[in-house]
Order: sequence, then structure tokens, then C-alpha cells
Amino acid sequence: MRIHAAGALLDGHLTTPAAAPALVLFTQSSPRDDAVAGVLHDRGMATLLIEPLTPPERADEGRRFDVDLLADRVIGVLRKLRAQPVTARLPIGLFGAGVNAAAALVAAAARPGDVQAVVTRGGRADLAGGALAQLQAPTLLIVGERDPRLRTLNEEARRVMRSRADLCVIPDGDRFFSDPEALRQVAIQAGDWFAEHLAAPVPERAPEVDSALPLERPGLLDFFPPPSSADERCPDDA
Repeated sequence: MRIHAAGALLDGHLTTPAAAPALVLFTQSSPRDDAVAGVLHDRGMATLLIEPLTPPERADEGRRFDVDLLADRVIGVLRKLRAQPVTARLPIGLFGAGVNAAAALVAAAARPGDVQAVVTRGGRADLAGGALAQLQAPTLLIVGERDPRLRTLNEEARRVMRSRADLCVIPDGDRFFSDPEALRQVAIQAGDWFAEHLAAPVPERAPEVDSALPLERPGLLDFFPPPSSADERCPDDA
């Protein structure tokens, strides 16, 4: 499918199993995301994988790191989903990786009535800045054991969040979860999180904005103290 969002025509792939109880919007599309989406399909969930940038924009490094632009595109897609009868009342979760994870977090903070849960995979949650403290959706931050810097960035971001936020460290996982077993564990953790937090009906709409631009964010977070090992357990290990 193609979706108009924030001044662009975006490519997306929608899969809707019969009687799907919820929908997960992936803020990027890649073979790894396809693998995670497949696990969600097995659990009956609908998915929409989008490319938030057009092909020419993806060649521009500045665009690929423009969190405000990416978040505005995600918000545009959320508005489209809420306007469609088949998806209007479905609980929606966001799944983001890398910089697109920050865009997912900013979009969720801006549209609390549209997003009921967030999962990030190897995400730059720190780039969401001030939006982290405004986030209402329960969030699972998944990182790989073999990427200590990203784990530190995500732990510091988790401490800023006021809503429920868990950090899950996948054994032997690198930044891109290139090991098939590590990626399988990502899919399992994401599936469990969405199954728990997308089970309730869509709540009454909360105040929200149509753009990520009003959300101020500080500069990049380059270094933080290492996280406590007590906070590194995945949700089902607690």
C-alpha cells in the first residue's frame, strides 16, 4: 500500500490476519523486521511495515538522522490508520530500530491516544530526548549483549521515562542482531510485550499533537555511567 504522510508518499506492507486483535506499525522495513513481523502474525496480530523516507531521501544521511521528520511521517501514518474503518479501533503498537526507534518514541509521546505500546530493537532511544519524559505507552527497549555503548544509552533513556519501561538484553546479540537465534529472541520478547499491552480496548483519546516538532530535545547523549545488572533482565526473567 502507499500512504500520504507529512508531505511524502510512503511505501508500506500491510498484513491483517483474520480477527486480528491488534496492529503493530514498524517504523522501518527490512528483512529483520519481516522476521519479527512473521512471529507477530503467528500470534494473530496485524502488521504494517513502512519506509518512512522516499528512495531519494534514503540516500541523504541528514534525512536519515532527522528524528523530527521521521516522527512526523510516523504520526501521519497513525492518523491514516485511525481514519480507516478496519484499523480505527485496533490497539496499535510501534516497533522501531536504530534512529527510527527514536522516531517511534517521539510519535508515541505526541499521539498517546493512538499508541498503546512500543518496542525498540537496537534503538537510539537517547535521540528522542525530551519526548521520553512525556511518553505514556509502556515501552520495551531491546539491545544486544555485544553492544555495551548502545545498552548504556538505552538504560539512561529508560531512567528518564515516567511510564513503564523495561530493558531487555539479548545474549550474544550485536547491534544488528545478525545471529538468527538472537533475532528470534527479539521476536519472542516483542510478541510477549505486545500481547500483554495491546490486549485492552483502545482508551478514550488523550490530548495529542499532529507534529513532533514542538517536542524539544537536548543534544546527543554520548556517555553515561554503566547500567546496573539488576536492571538488565528481560520482562519474563523478572
